[in-house]
Amino acid sequence: MNEDDLARRLFGVFLIELEEQLAVLNKELLALETEPKSTPLLGSVFRVVHTLKGAAHAAHVPEVEEVCHVLESLLAAAREGKLVLAAKEFSVLFESADALSDARERLVAGRPLDDSPLAALRLRLRGGLSGGEASELPDAVEIEREPPPPLPVPSGTPVTNMSEQVRVEAEKLDSLVAAVSQLVISGGRVAALPGALDEIREAAGRWSTEWDRSARALRFAVQGSPEETAVRHALERVARNVRQIVADSRRLSAEAREDVRGLLQVTSEIGVRVQGLRLRPFSDACRALPRAVRDLASATGKEIRFELVGGSVEVDRTVVDLLGDPLLQLVRNAIDHGIEGAEERASSGKPRDATVTVSAAVEGGRLFVRVRDDGRGLDRAAITAESARRGLPIPETDGDLAQLLFRAGFSSRSEATSISGRGVGLDVVAAAMARAGGSVSMASFPGQGTTFTLECPPSLATLHALLVTLGSQVLAIPSAHVERVLEVGAEDIRRAEGRSVLNTPDGLVPLVSLANLLGPPYRMAPVADRFLLVRILAGGRRLAVVVDGLSAVEDIVVRPISGVGSPAPLVSGAALLATGRVALVLNTTAAVEEGLRHAREDFARGDTTPAVPARRRILVADDSITTRTLEQSILEAAGYEVLTAVDGSDAWRLLQERACDLLVSDVEMPRMDGFSLCAAIRGSPRLARLPVVLVTGLDQPDHRERGLEAGADAYLPKSSFDHQELLETIQQLLG
Repeated sequence: MNEDDLARRLFGVFLIELEEQLAVLNKELLALETEPKSTPLLGSVFRVVHTLKGAAHAAHVPEVEEVCHVLESLLAAAREGKLVLAAKEFSVLFESADALSDARERLVAGRPLDDSPLAALRLRLRGGLSGGEASELPDAVEIEREPPPPLPVPSGTPVTNMSEQVRVEAEKLDSLVAAVSQLVISGGRVAALPGALDEIREAAGRWSTEWDRSARALRFAVQGSPEETAVRHALERVARNVRQIVADSRRLSAEAREDVRGLLQVTSEIGVRVQGLRLRPFSDACRALPRAVRDLASATGKEIRFELVGGSVEVDRTVVDLLGDPLLQLVRNAIDHGIEGAEERASSGKPRDATVTVSAAVEGGRLFVRVRDDGRGLDRAAITAESARRGLPIPETDGDLAQLLFRAGFSSRSEATSISGRGVGLDVVAAAMARAGGSVSMASFPGQGTTFTLECPPSLATLHALLVTLGSQVLAIPSAHVERVLEVGAEDIRRAEGRSVLNTPDGLVPLVSLANLLGPPYRMAPVADRFLLVRILAGGRRLAVVVDGLSAVEDIVVRPISGVGSPAPLVSGAALLATGRVALVLNTTAAVEEGLRHAREDFARGDTTPAVPARRRILVADDSITTRTLEQSILEAAGYEVLTAVDGSDAWRLLQERACDLLVSDVEMPRMDGFSLCAAIRGSPRLARLPVVLVTGLDQPDHRERGLEAGADAYLPKSSFDHQELLETIQQLLG
C-alpha cells in the first residue's frame, strides 16, 4: 500500500471514528452539564476529545486537531480543579460539537473547511473563550507543524466507497455468533437421539422375543377351543406389528445417525465461518501508526523508522478495535519520552535513526503485543521525583514503575504539549486491557529502550475454559491463565504476612476463597480438611483460589452480560453451556489483582452460616432466556428456590398453581407485560400481598411512576443496579 492509498484509508477511517465519537461527546456533555464537577464525566469527555485529537493528527486534519487541543486544555483545567465549568464554557463545548459535526459533513462531501463554523471557532479560540486574553483558556495556542499535505480526497469529490468491505453492526454480528452457539448446543442434544433410538430398538427386540414365547403359550392354551382360530390370527397380527416396530426403529436409528452426522458437519462449518467473520488481521489495529510515527518524528525533529511484525496474525475484531488507541498512545509515548534526538543517539554510539517496533504473536492461546523502542529508556529520576512530589511510594522495580505510570493523570512532564504530558495515555492502555480481560507489563533498560507488552485473549467471543462450581453456580476460568489444579490439606497451608499462602517452587502464592473474592451471594463452603485449588497466573502474578468442584474443560462462546449488569465486579461475561446452564466468565486479571489486595483469610476458620436461613420461593418472569437464567443463578446461589416464567401470562398461570413468596418481573414482555401482571396481582384477593419487584430497562421517571402506581413494591432499572441491590431489596421485602 503506497502513501496515497494509506492516507485515503486513514481519512475514511477518521470520518467513521469522528461520527461515532461525536455521538458519545454529545451524550456525555449533556450529562456533564447537569453535574459539572463530576470527575468520571469530566474524564469521559476529556477522553473523547483526546481521542479525536489523536485521530485528526493521524488523518492530517489540523482544523479538528487544533480545536480538540484547545478543548482538551479547558477540560484538563476543570479536571484538575483549576476551573469550574459554567454556562460560558458549556456554550463553547456544545458549539464545538456542532462545528465538528458540520466539519465531518463537509469532509464527507469533499468540501473545504476554510469557511466552515469550525474554522471560525478555531480562530476565535486562539484568543480565549470570548476573544479576550489567551490566558482565559490554558494552552489556547495554534499547533505548529510543517504545512499539511493536500487532503487525500480532492475538493468537490464526495467520499464514497470508503471501504470495499460491507460494514455490519457489531451487535448484529454478536447476535449471529450467539445464534450459532445455540445451534451448536442444540446439535449436541440432537446427537444423543440415535443412541436413544438404539435403546428403543433393543427394547423392541426384547419385546418381540418375549412376545414369541408368550404367543406360543397362548396358542397351546387355546388349542382345540372354539376361539383357537381367532386367537391365532390376533397373535399373528400382534407379532407382525412388533416386528414392524423393530424394523422401523432400526431404520429410524440409521437415518437419525446419518442426519446427525450431516447436521454436526454443517454446524461445525457454519461455526468456523461465522467465527471467521469476526477475525481481522492485527495490522488493522496498526493502520494509524506509520503515519503517526512520520508526523511525530517531523514534529519532534527526530529520525524514526516504524516496523510491524506479525501483521497477518488474525484476532477477533473486538480485540482489534480495543488495541487501536492503546497502540497509538504507546507509540506516541515512545517517541516523545523514550527516543533521543539524532545527535544524542550518534554521540552515544547508536544509529541516528531510531526504531519503533510493534509485534504480535499468539503464544499458548494468548495474544502478546509488544511495543518496543531502542531509545534511552525510562527517565527513572524524573518519575521518582514526580512520585515523591505527589506523596506516592518510590518505585523500585519495573512492576512498581508500571503501576505508577498507569495511574490516571500521572506524567513526569511538568508542562503539557500537543503530544503528551497530560497523564492520559498509559491510563488509556491500562483501561483498554482491563476491558479485554488482559494485562500490560513493562521492561526498561537505561540506554537500550523500553518494551511494553500487552497480553489478552485473541478472541473475546470464544474461550477455552476450565469450568468450576461454587455452590449451584458454574464459573468459567480461561484455561490460558490456569497453571495447575490441585488438592491440598489444611496442613499444607501456611500463614505469611497475615495471609494464607502455599509454598511452591515459584515462591509463596497467596490463597483466597473464590466465593469470598466474588462476594455475595456466593458463600465459601464449610471448612474441611481438604481444599480444591485452582492456581491462576495473570499479568505475571499468581493467586490460588479455592473452589467447590470441577465441572469440565471446554470451548465456550462468551456473551456480554446486558440488562441486569454484571453479577459481580470480577465477571467479564457469560456463556450458555450445552447443559442449558449459564456459566459466568471470570476476569482473571482483575481477580488476581483483587485477590492480592484482600487475600487475608484464615483457612483454619470458616463461616458456615447459611446464606438464607429458610428456603423462600421466588418467581422470576422475563422473556429473555439469558436474563432469566442469570437472575435464577444469582437467587439460587443466595439460597432461594426459584421458579421461572417466560412472560407475564406464564407467570400468572404459575401463581395460580404454586405458592410463591415474591415475584421478580421484567416489564416489556409478550402477552402480558409487567405492569399488567402487577395490576392483576393487586386485584387478586389471594395474591394482593405478594411482594413484587420490577426489574426493567425502562428507567424514565414516568415508567417508574407507572410501575409504582400498578402496585410494585420496588422498581429497579437494569442500567443502574447490581446483583447485591436486588438481593438486599428482596431481603427487605421478605423481612
